[in-house]
Amino acid sequence: MSGILSIPHRKSHGLCPVNGIRDLIQWRTGRDWTNEFVYGLGQGGGFAYLRFNAADPPRQVYWGVAGPRQHRYLAELLGAGYTEIENRSFKFSWNKAREMLEAGTPPVIGPLDMFYLPFYEGIYHKRHIPIHYLLLVGYDEQKIYVLDTGQDEVQELLLDELQQAWDVNVLGLGKKNRLAAFDFPGDLAPTADIVHKAIADLCQTMLHPPVSMVGIPAMRKVAKEIVHWQEELGEQVGACLRQVLEYLNSPPDIEGDHLTAGRHIYIRFLQEAGEKAGLDFSEPENLFGETIASLPDLAETIRKKNLVEAGACFDQIAVVEEKAFSILEEMAG
Repeated sequence: MSGILSIPHRKSHGLCPVNGIRDLIQWRTGRDWTNEFVYGLGQGGGFAYLRFNAADPPRQVYWGVAGPRQHRYLAELLGAGYTEIENRSFKFSWNKAREMLEAGTPPVIGPLDMFYLPFYEGIYHKRHIPIHYLLLVGYDEQKIYVLDTGQDEVQELLLDELQQAWDVNVLGLGKKNRLAAFDFPGDLAPTADIVHKAIADLCQTMLHPPVSMVGIPAMRKVAKEIVHWQEELGEQVGACLRQVLEYLNSPPDIEGDHLTAGRHIYIRFLQEAGEKAGLDFSEPENLFGETIASLPDLAETIRKKNLVEAGACFDQIAVVEEKAFSILEEMAG
């Protein structure tokens, strides 16, 4: 391929799952939405509790929504053609990625292990963090060219390092050599209509989910079960608690001190969505602020393995967020 696609790009730290999608939306439709707005449209205020004894670790708690589910939902919400490939050989996925790029539908690739991304100096060849996504905009015989959520300009990555970075399987985030392509229509529905549907869909998931492993029922399930993790899981409890602590940070980071669980991004979405839809979401915004304020206490109970108090914290968050989503449900219709 000769040349690199010129796609409008907005840098936004920590929003790699939607950053490439945001750029593609502006490129195809002209709507210059923020990353936070696209994240919120993509069910960014969700919650899930995964409970599989065969998984590593066997108990996992996620705030927001996993990348692949967010990708599929945004494609459906915005009426985009969508193609997803994963768990194939590097050669197969790379050939498909080039075909998509040359067909005018540059793909989002990931999850990728940031250990192999040279444009993250503090992580490169130092820490394995297999959670990143990039937008492919060009390639040559030895390199790919990508847009990255943390960088202003197009970045380069050697094909050899892409192959290593792409060889990851992360529960909820995707299997090895995953890519997703979006074919957005030139005309989208009115933004206010999109806002109403996205919020209504998330309220349905959070308040009336089909299974108890997502939404407010999942929070209450964690509150009830975490109290017994020590005797139930034995030596595995440490890994489970580390995962919970890691994902209280946004972006996820076991060493982080940005304890927002992504709720600050959803608050930003509601602020923008309210302006676009002519609605005042200040009350649910304040309630999500209460969640954020309670997370340092939750993190401390987890560090100390005080699981009774951790359960109480989850229970209180469930009360607050049930109220927030009930208000949103009434407003969004």
